[in-house]
Amino acid sequence: MAVDKDEVIRAAVQLERDGRKMYLDMAEKASNDMARRMFESLADDETLHIQWIENLEPGAKNAGEANRKTYQRLRHIFADVSANEKEKAAQAKKDLEAIDLALDMEEKSRAAYAEWAEDSENEEVRRLCTVLADVERFHREVLENSKEYFQKPGDWFMQEERWMFDGG
Repeated sequence: MAVDKDEVIRAAVQLERDGRKMYLDMAEKASNDMARRMFESLADDETLHIQWIENLEPGAKNAGEANRKTYQRLRHIFADVSANEKEKAAQAKKDLEAIDLALDMEEKSRAAYAEWAEDSENEEVRRLCTVLADVERFHREVLENSKEYFQKPGDWFMQEERWMFDGG
């Protein structure tokens, strides 16, 4: 069934506003600086997505380009942390609960955009929703990666930094 362009725009803007509010609330309640900065960065992305939707134009050629910009902002959050912050992250149960909530929201957003892209007869809406679905998928990956970090920071660094152990 074809979806109406104006309906998609209204629903998509509301979806992003809700996401932004949720991320800002999570940032305010975060128990450590890393979680706060990650949630604030994701809230900034939601604002950017609203602009894309209102202009019916993704601000990137494709999701890969948009995701690289997000990655550049986020990559230092976990690399540049003190031992004290790492310890606090490992104890951040409420932050883990917030990440679980955000994972669910991102998956629902991704699914909505994918459905709208498939059901729209408008090429602009299809293109925009396809990019947004891929960006929301990337947000989910960021959140999953962050969850791993908060649960086991030592293991996360070993995996992400690709540490090698010599048996000799």
